Amino acid sequence: MRVTLPFPPYTYTDLIKRDVKSLAREFEAIMLKEVLKVAFRPTLEGKSFQHRIYFDMFIDSVSRKLAERGGIGLADYILRSLRGRKELEKIQDLKSLVSELVSSYGLPSWVSYIPEVESGYDPSAVSPKGAAGLWQLMPETARRFGLKVSEDLDERFDPLKSTHAALRYIRYLFDRFKRWDLVLVAYNWGEGNAKKLVNLNIWENLDLLPEETRRYLERFRPFLPGI
Repeated sequence: MRVTLPFPPYTYTDLIKRDVKSLAREFEAIMLKEVLKVAFRPTLEGKSFQHRIYFDMFIDSVSRKLAERGGIGLADYILRSLRGRKELEKIQDLKSLVSELVSSYGLPSWVSYIPEVESGYDPSAVSPKGAAGLWQLMPETARRFGLKVSEDLDERFDPLKSTHAALRYIRYLFDRFKRWDLVLVAYNWGEGNAKKLVNLNIWENLDLLPEETRRYLERFRPFLPGI
């Protein structure tokens, strides 16, 4: 079976602005899509153009979800190849720290996956919107939950202090909304937006969410109870 991968639709300037982890997963999604298209090509012989379009959309969705949930391990292999052994050991230490603190706060163990999604466990990560640190806290949220954020000192970059602040925030969100899906929506999209959804089944109303938040929720869907 021969698979021809499409050329990535990025310029060099685009690439250097992208997070390596997201690029690796996107590359894996592209590869999975092309493999699946070739594998199912005989099934589509003689089908209408509309049928092929719907099938292509389906394959694209499946490929992205598979890649985001680990895929065949290609993205992780790329990341391991790019990161040195010391960096991987540092990440493992951070994961152990976060896991212990999550447990000490009485939160579900999967909460320790949030820094993986938010920053790839990079304490120095900064988003275009101004979120920073392991947990990608915005300045006002960080200050609300005890961190110092100024030109001279930004404790969002302190793994221990930022983790305590993030877990206090997450526990506060759960006490307020009583639902983990709403906690995640609030964490990603804001408390005000989550409040508007309290009487709705989010999974039946995903069209009300921005694409970024929909994709964010899907990453955690396997962990959420009752889904």
